[in-house]
Amino acid sequence: MRDKPLYYYSKASAICLTIIAAGIVTAFLVYTKAVLIPLVISIFFYTILVQMTLFLRHKFSFPRWLALSVAILSFVAFFVGIVCFTVNSVGDFLKGADLYRQNLIATVSDLLTRLQAHGININQTLIENYLHDLPVFNWVRNLGGRLFSIFSNFVIILLFMIFFLFGSKKTPPITNPAIKEMLSTVSAYLSIKLMASIVTGVLVAVVLLGFNVKLALVFAVFAFLLNFIPSVGSITAVLLPIPVLFLQFGVGPDFFIIIGLLSAIEFVIGNLAEPRFLGEDMDLHPAVVIASLVFWTLVWGAPGAFLSVPLTGSIKIVLSKIKHTRPVAEFLAGRLPH
Repeated sequence: MRDKPLYYYSKASAICLTIIAAGIVTAFLVYTKAVLIPLVISIFFYTILVQMTLFLRHKFSFPRWLALSVAILSFVAFFVGIVCFTVNSVGDFLKGADLYRQNLIATVSDLLTRLQAHGININQTLIENYLHDLPVFNWVRNLGGRLFSIFSNFVIILLFMIFFLFGSKKTPPITNPAIKEMLSTVSAYLSIKLMASIVTGVLVAVVLLGFNVKLALVFAVFAFLLNFIPSVGSITAVLLPIPVLFLQFGVGPDFFIIIGLLSAIEFVIGNLAEPRFLGEDMDLHPAVVIASLVFWTLVWGAPGAFLSVPLTGSIKIVLSKIKHTRPVAEFLAGRLPH
């Protein structure tokens, strides 16, 4: 009974120290994100390239240097292709920008006329003038500069990956069970997620190109990228093309057919195919997945949203290997500690 106050004091001290440590770590992540984000992304890409290298060596009996070179070249070609497709699609869209502006004005004018027939009077001239000066097309014109800013970090990521890949030969094998499990789990998750994202992007491209939608390849690239963001990504991928579909088709049959097909693709891959292959690899509760998405987005912005699940899964694995933090890992998995 005499030790009871000491017990509660120790518990309270541990909780307070944990909160302080979490705050310090979060501040560290925020202030060092310019370096940490490329480094973490390169580590995750490295795990994918390692799997590609092993596949080429075992499947086709490639020597290590050849398998490594093919994996790196395939990776670079893939992302260079994404950039080229995006730039070309934006260029095609800009050619018809004025036409789309006129279509938007005509559609809105028709809507306002119908509202006036029902006694709802809105200043049509004011709205048309606003649509004439709508800056959305200027935003698209500036997309090239934004893309350059985004993909300029790709060079840094690639350099990190090259150092990891060619330096791994001199590095002793990993024996720590927590690190081995973390790398294995993250590698499996990212590999399956990458394949699912590629399939999603290809199917979205087929649908949009089949209806001759402008910026089809851009939206396919976004569908590929957004598939890495849990829950919110698939919804955003469906909503993203709506403005262009509205400008191009208006509110007609093609508009609803395309939205329906895109929704079906995201639903089948995100809710049926991926869970079957991913299984319980990350072993995270759905509420924890959403909470981690919010946290990492606040800390690292868009890159944090893409990396939220593998980062949280890696942290959970490390916590599960430490006796004092094992209850936290169980809580992240949705299992209340006894």
